[in-house]
Amino acid sequence: MEFGEQMTQWREESGLTRKEFARKLSVSLTAVKNWETGHSTPKLTKYSEIAKVLAIDVREMGLDKDLDLDRIGDRIKYARLLRGMSIEAFAYEHGFAIQTVKSWESHAAEVTEASLERISRALKIPSPFFEMKNDPHQELAELK
Repeated sequence: MEFGEQMTQWREESGLTRKEFARKLSVSLTAVKNWETGHSTPKLTKYSEIAKVLAIDVREMGLDKDLDLDRIGDRIKYARLLRGMSIEAFAYEHGFAIQTVKSWESHAAEVTEASLERISRALKIPSPFFEMKNDPHQELAELK
């Protein structure tokens, strides 16, 4: 099932009209229609808000489908997206330089153990999630 079809199903199961859904997300009705018809997708940072409105787990929405979770930068990005944060918001709220976060996520810079611990605490993601020997999905399953 395509993402738009799945979103429509989740919205309908939540008992929301498109208009109600759009209002709860502070987006236009056209935006919701475009998401559901597959003409566009929501910004990745909007997924956690959508999941909350639909009362589903954000991980069901496939944020990790284009990520290689065998790379630490992609695990950092996935954790950040699970919390619905843009790079800028994450950096600002938790005292990281924007360029540093971008470098980690693009695999251009190494991430120290101390930084991973700080990221883990900031995003409230268990630190074993960032250990490459561990299955990240299993670590997140423990959060339920």
